[in-house]
Amino acid sequence: MAKITLKDGAVREVAEGTTVLDFVKNLSNSLAKKALACKIDGETRDLTTVIDGDHQIDILTFEDADGRWALRHSAAHIMAQAVKRLYGDKNVKLAIGPAIDNGFYYDFDMDHQLNNEDLVKIEKEMKKIVKENLPIVRKEVTRQEALDFFNAQGEIYKVELINDLPEDAMITMYTQGDFTDLCAGPHVVSTGKVKALKLQSVAGAYWRGNEKNKMLQRIYGTAFEKQ
Repeated sequence: MAKITLKDGAVREVAEGTTVLDFVKNLSNSLAKKALACKIDGETRDLTTVIDGDHQIDILTFEDADGRWALRHSAAHIMAQAVKRLYGDKNVKLAIGPAIDNGFYYDFDMDHQLNNEDLVKIEKEMKKIVKENLPIVRKEVTRQEALDFFNAQGEIYKVELINDLPEDAMITMYTQGDFTDLCAGPHVVSTGKVKALKLQSVAGAYWRGNEKNKMLQRIYGTAFEKQ
C-alpha cells in the first residue's frame, strides 16, 4: 500500500497501481467531478498517472491556476483537432498551442486565410469534439518514434521542436480520437471536461517569434469548466 499525503495534511492509504483519478473517486465523487489535474510532489501531472509509492498529492480544480492551465491547454488541442477536421490534415501544419493567463492559442500554417466566419465554424466543431467526450491519452515515445510519426504526417514544426529537445528528454504525445499532438502535458482526462469555450480572434504570428521565419495564423480562445 502507498501512503498519500493530501493538501490538508491528511494521510490515506491506497493500493499501488491505482490511478490518481480512481484514488480521488474513492475520496469524494464531487471532487472527482471537478478535478482537472493533480500535483504529485509539486509536479503537475495528469489524473491518469499511476500511483507508484508514497507521495504528496494535491488535486487541482478550476480554482487552481494549474488546473485552469490543464483545461485551457486541452482546449487548444481540441481547437487544433477541429481545424484539422475542417480544413484537411494535409492543408494544415501545426506549430504550438499553449495555455496563457486568460485562455489559450494555437498557431497554424495554412494557405486558407482565416476570418471571423471561420472562427464560428471552428468553435462549432470544437463543441462537437467536446460532446464526443474523447479520452485524452498520454504516451511516452522515443525520439525516433516521435520523429518518424511527425515526419510521416508532414508536421515540419513538430519535427523541428523534437530535434531541439535535449538528447535525454522524455518525449510524450497525447491522442484524442483521430488527433495526436506532441506535448509535455498535462491534460484533462477527456475532451468532455471543457464545458465552455469561446474563440476570440485571429492574428498573425511569426514562427518562434522571429520575423525571419514564416508568418503563421494564431487563433486565440478561452475556456471554462462551466458556461
